[in-house]
Amino acid sequence: MAKFKGKYRIESNRWQFWDYSAPANYFISICILHRECILGDIINGKMILSEYGNIVETEIKKIQEYHKRILLDEWVVMPNHIHCIIKLGDYGFDNGISLIGDNGMGNDNVEKIHEFSLQPIQPQPTTDEIKQYRKKRRKMIIPKILGKFQQQTSKQINILRNTPGTKNWQRDYHDHVIRNDAEYKRIKYYIINNPKKWNDDKFNVQNSKENSVKKIHEFSQKT
Repeated sequence: MAKFKGKYRIESNRWQFWDYSAPANYFISICILHRECILGDIINGKMILSEYGNIVETEIKKIQEYHKRILLDEWVVMPNHIHCIIKLGDYGFDNGISLIGDNGMGNDNVEKIHEFSLQPIQPQPTTDEIKQYRKKRRKMIIPKILGKFQQQTSKQINILRNTPGTKNWQRDYHDHVIRNDAEYKRIKYYIINNPKKWNDDKFNVQNSKENSVKKIHEFSQKT
């Protein structure tokens, strides 16, 4: 854990200089602000959605409409967070659902920048390359998908709560690039069984936000 301005902080869970428009399976977790359980309750191991949870569920199902390369795999809405696997198909892939192509969501690649994460011995990027990457990352497909999802759900939740402009999701989210089939199966099993294990869920205790992010990151890194 590194320090920033004299305080400890969790290192970024993102692959440094990874192209988040690249074809891959992405494991995504997003938590409600302050881990407030507004999305529903777990009863007898099953998730019972609230009216806010219904909004989130409906929008998750619309994610494939965001971009032609998106396929939605396993997902779950929990009382105060969501998990999902989002697949980005090859650059020419068309899911047959979305009318939005690359011009609607972001760049297809970031050229030299994302190569750093793929090389066994990575060259140190220059300051200018780092700035280029950070600027381009905001326009990559995965960040754009999640930004739109949070915006759309928050807008609808705030209408019901009469809380215009209120943030409902934590600013950061966890993402993990799934590297192989064994990892894919393990993460999918974890998502499917998440409601049954709510009593032991890392988000169902009064841990700090940093500990929660750290634990789920550690889970993703297991082989």
